[in-house]
Amino acid sequence: MKQFFVIVFILTHYTLYSQLTDDFNDGNFTTNPTWSGTDADYTVNASFELQLNNTIAATSYLSTPHLLANLDNKEWRFHVRQSFSPSGSNYGRVYLSASSADLTTDPDGYYLQFGEAGSTDAVRLFIVQGGLDVEICAGTIGQIASSFQMGVRVVRDNAGMWELYLDDTGGTSYALAATGTEPLSLSGTHFGFFSEYTMSNADNFFYDDVYVGDEIIDVTPPTVSSVTAISANQIDVLFDEAVDQVTAETTSNYSYAPNGSAITTATLDGVNPALVHLDIAGTLTNGTNYTMTVTNVEDQEGNSLTSQDENFAYLIAEIPVWGDVVINEFVCDPTPVVGMPDAEFVEVYNRSSKIFNVQSWQLGDETGDGTVQDAWLLPGEYLILTSTTNVDSFALATVGVTSFPNLNNAGDHIVLTSDLGVAIDSIVYTDDWYKDDTKDGGGYSIERINPQDPCSDIDDWAASNDASGGTPGAQNSIYDLSPDVDAPTIAQTVALAPNFLEVHFSEGMDSTSLSNANITINPTLTIQNNYVIEAYPSMMTLQFQENLATSQVYQIELQNVADCWSNSANLNAIFALPAIIETGDLIINEILFNPVTGGYDYVELYNNSDKLLDVNGLELANLANDTISNNDIIETNFLLFPGEYVVITEDSTQVQQQYPAAVIGRFVQSDLPTYSNDEGTVYLINGNQVIDAVSYLDDWHFQLMDDDDGKSLERIDPNASSNDQNNWHTAAENVGFGTPGGENSQFYPALSNGTFSYTSETISPDNDGFEDVLQINYEMNAPGYVGTFTVYDDRGRKVATVIDNELLSTTGTLSWQGVTDNGTKASIGPYVGIFEAFDVQGGLIFVGRKVFVVAGTL
Repeated sequence: MKQFFVIVFILTHYTLYSQLTDDFNDGNFTTNPTWSGTDADYTVNASFELQLNNTIAATSYLSTPHLLANLDNKEWRFHVRQSFSPSGSNYGRVYLSASSADLTTDPDGYYLQFGEAGSTDAVRLFIVQGGLDVEICAGTIGQIASSFQMGVRVVRDNAGMWELYLDDTGGTSYALAATGTEPLSLSGTHFGFFSEYTMSNADNFFYDDVYVGDEIIDVTPPTVSSVTAISANQIDVLFDEAVDQVTAETTSNYSYAPNGSAITTATLDGVNPALVHLDIAGTLTNGTNYTMTVTNVEDQEGNSLTSQDENFAYLIAEIPVWGDVVINEFVCDPTPVVGMPDAEFVEVYNRSSKIFNVQSWQLGDETGDGTVQDAWLLPGEYLILTSTTNVDSFALATVGVTSFPNLNNAGDHIVLTSDLGVAIDSIVYTDDWYKDDTKDGGGYSIERINPQDPCSDIDDWAASNDASGGTPGAQNSIYDLSPDVDAPTIAQTVALAPNFLEVHFSEGMDSTSLSNANITINPTLTIQNNYVIEAYPSMMTLQFQENLATSQVYQIELQNVADCWSNSANLNAIFALPAIIETGDLIINEILFNPVTGGYDYVELYNNSDKLLDVNGLELANLANDTISNNDIIETNFLLFPGEYVVITEDSTQVQQQYPAAVIGRFVQSDLPTYSNDEGTVYLINGNQVIDAVSYLDDWHFQLMDDDDGKSLERIDPNASSNDQNNWHTAAENVGFGTPGGENSQFYPALSNGTFSYTSETISPDNDGFEDVLQINYEMNAPGYVGTFTVYDDRGRKVATVIDNELLSTTGTLSWQGVTDNGTKASIGPYVGIFEAFDVQGGLIFVGRKVFVVAGTL
């Protein structure tokens, strides 16, 4: 609105005494020029407009000398805005020339009327003389019947011909609205604004950009401001000024490329004379960039545009479906900054052949949704979505999201939804997706590996390898389009009472193949419902007509099921409904409470029942201030058959690497309470019931060890007391001081089919006649057993075999002379004797272990 003054200064030569200009950019109306009238009723507002600023109903005016000697070949320009619907008591006048400075006296001259009674309000030009008002010409009826802003240009030639030009957008693209003549030639002295209003409109009149002076002769040809594809068959060309109808509607003045077809019609807009509508014979191709060439179009003064090229694109937004656009990279923890902006963002990638406008799409997490602002996303393009306050932080294609979701560092759910509410992509991430402990502390993005992966889980994501921490708006640093060629597997089955089965797969599956799968179960169960919720689920749920039998093992086969990549297979698994865990069913079998530096505690559980048990939902706790405290819930399903073990630890990998005897596949990673290195209590809880508890002491370890760091306590007999020190022993050195997931190295269950004892628990094989021989007395409850007696040193190493599978009597005494199997005398120190008896089928019917000491003179 302020710009036309530049044209005035360039195209005209004037003196201060022959024209009037004021854009109110000096912030006042009292100097250069000086306006007078009801001065107190006006102000210059923050937008540098002259504004009525009253609080009561009144009539107000301001006027200033226009300095014109006559009105021949003169021009008036100004901007007017009235923020109300005009009426007979609320209207404005702009006096082009008045015979008096006081506009309330109805002076002779010429004025434009803005508002009237009724609904036929038009911009009207009047001449007034001796109190008689005569209309010269008028614009469109009803054009200003409601709130409006208007750019106004009036020209009078030396023959009394008046031309009224208007721009109803408030700009300077004036269009001829009306013409008229009058026989008189009133000169007048002043230009001014006059307003009559009620109290509600006492501040709703605005004026700006005044010019009064010689007619501005336009010698500049029009230029093309923009070219817009309206549809596949129509193109709009907008010029910077009103253009001549004849040349504007000459179809040969327009052409476009590439592959341009003929322009069939060119039509000047009926409202905006700077706008031309073109109809084309062919069809524009969506997503294509074109160049429009315009020649020989003239403005209304006859200035001709020689030739101009203007680029445009035909973009029609298509409707997205699931998977057309994917979440491709995101930052949930931008600090400490590595090289990217300190801002959360989500990058999306258009992997389809469609064209989208993302305006009003939704980006959400578990707490709410943000609204994406206007932007185009073409095939193969990336777009960065971030908070509106962070848009300028990124150099590449970025669009703001109002109420951008606050992504949680540890994990969250990111959902992209179209403006129609259609889900387009969704991920549920955790900080495990970084797959790099050096990067999960912040400053790095998590990138998608293969954007063409039909379904995306943790296997398709990892931390960025880019030196700046990420690749927003560009191809990911870990980009790899290698397809998945491996068939899926069943990762886990979870039976739920009374008649449900969850089947979890190793990867995302094709939902159609799951829905149509041929499923057989043995023993036979009848499938009532098959629930497949997502397009590419990693789980399906079966509901049976029959209730599942507790601890019954079932076999299931799914035939011809496929993963996201259509790799198909026949899959087999077993499942069982676990029994309710009661006291004694599941016991604490091994404890590591003092790990090596950098290591982790573990608690091994053992199924000491004849039931099938699941550890999901169990709790491990400790004792603090004489109260069971710090309960940690095991949230993983793990089915235990009778006699099987499971290890609970916070870092399965570390424990497995530390202990060679660890059994892979018998681990559940879960949080654990802190267990003291000196003494403490391990509680195993099911609901509100303590299933087992061990109150251990550091002294329970083998006393002759230098330290117990990294050495577990093993339970000797699963049926003996949990809190009997004699039922626990340090794991053997030859297995690496721990057997997590497997049978304890110190496992010796008590059997009641016999007994044995020593005549003396000390032997001194020095041939002095005193305790030179270890006497082993035994008694069996039946004849016909064979026996073995073996001696071990304090480190669990076999020293001597006294008897080996010898037939035993029901009672008897064995002796050992203190000589090892290699023929040397046993050294001074503690030893363990183990007596085992077997029946004729080889079954172990008795085992006993007792400590004795080899004494001597040092």
